[in-house]
Amino acid sequence: MAEDITFWDYSRSQALSRYNGSKIDVREIAVLCGIRKDAESVDTRLPSPDEIAGIHPLALKRPRRWEAAIAAMIYAGSGQLAARQEIIKARELLDRLSRADRSALSVSRMLALVPTMIAGFRFSRQSEMFNPESNRYLEGARFLSALLEDRPALDVEIGLCAHRAGVTDPVLPEHVSGPGTARMVAFVSALMDNSLARKRTVNVSQQTATDRAASTVNSLVFLHYATEGRVEHLLRILDQHADDLRAALACHNAVSDTEFRFTPLDPFSDLVERDMDEVFGPDWSGAPAEPHWRSGETLHSAVEAAMGTMQRFMRNERHDLDHLLRLHKNGERPSERGASALCWFDRYERRPLEVRARYHVAFHHRLALTTLRKDGVGIGMERGWDAYQWLAWSAAYGSPQKAMPLLYARSSTEPASNISLKSFNLRQFW
Repeated sequence: MAEDITFWDYSRSQALSRYNGSKIDVREIAVLCGIRKDAESVDTRLPSPDEIAGIHPLALKRPRRWEAAIAAMIYAGSGQLAARQEIIKARELLDRLSRADRSALSVSRMLALVPTMIAGFRFSRQSEMFNPESNRYLEGARFLSALLEDRPALDVEIGLCAHRAGVTDPVLPEHVSGPGTARMVAFVSALMDNSLARKRTVNVSQQTATDRAASTVNSLVFLHYATEGRVEHLLRILDQHADDLRAALACHNAVSDTEFRFTPLDPFSDLVERDMDEVFGPDWSGAPAEPHWRSGETLHSAVEAAMGTMQRFMRNERHDLDHLLRLHKNGERPSERGASALCWFDRYERRPLEVRARYHVAFHHRLALTTLRKDGVGIGMERGWDAYQWLAWSAAYGSPQKAMPLLYARSSTEPASNISLKSFNLRQFW
């Protein structure tokens, strides 16, 4: 008996969102494509139900029909008309799987997972080392293998940033985008609900309105509010973001077979600070006590890369804490937590660049170790994806040459278009 596919619409238009969580047969992919085509007035040829159902999962027969089926499932879920050079990346992804995974792959399981991965993650053969725009097939195969493993449970780690990086508009949106959040959780559910794990949990981590927001929110953003005496307003926005995400995840959990959990970042930050104390001493500036942080090791390379990244965004002028505290006291909403956040910001900004770089590397290394301990997977949804983050994860999994189950979702600044996947974007969804 053929397996069902759990369908999720993660397209911009959300034209098929009323079918979210529905169990469909592979033949119904063509039906959903037809509904989307009519709703969006798109002129394209789509394969018939029998053509989709009749493919070989590994494209060993009638490869062009297989490509058409991949394209149809990409269109059904994402609303994008993928180009052939994008579609054939699915074959390369399958070729990187183990023989056991390939032989066990059914048509429905393949169509549920592989087109979704191609739609939501960019892959490139040129990404054998770090590439901020693409994932390696090596990681893609390990990630897909985790979804195909019959296991009691699978945990997913998703970390979100709370800032809009940039100088021209250094402010936070008042609310998290409802449509953007819906697309993100639908995409993740399209992968997790169709995995073979019997229990799936997605941990969505976010900085909440505590002192540490002063060091995790982009410093340009924090200073923008601080110099206007509006730090409390910034913290209230973070409160609102947390409420928005909790509400969206709770609503989604009512429909999805995957449980999404909102996780405040502070308890995790406590672990990172403990790591820093153990390795570098109480002020985090000492020589590393553990060999894998020493010169020549991957984590040391990560710290050097982080310093280079952070240096590009450093401000030349120093802030005046007393002045900022006076602005806050005389502002529209003075508060104790606002003053405390300003003091935390001052302590953080006064740390040497290398110490701050060490902390950022330790943060991502701890996240990788947490994922490794759970035998889980990671999905990158925040805006930034830098070499130091990749190196920090690589160190946890052995070396940059080894595969790790971490993929970053597509990011694009191109004008929205349903032609190809170039403009398709899932990251920094608010």
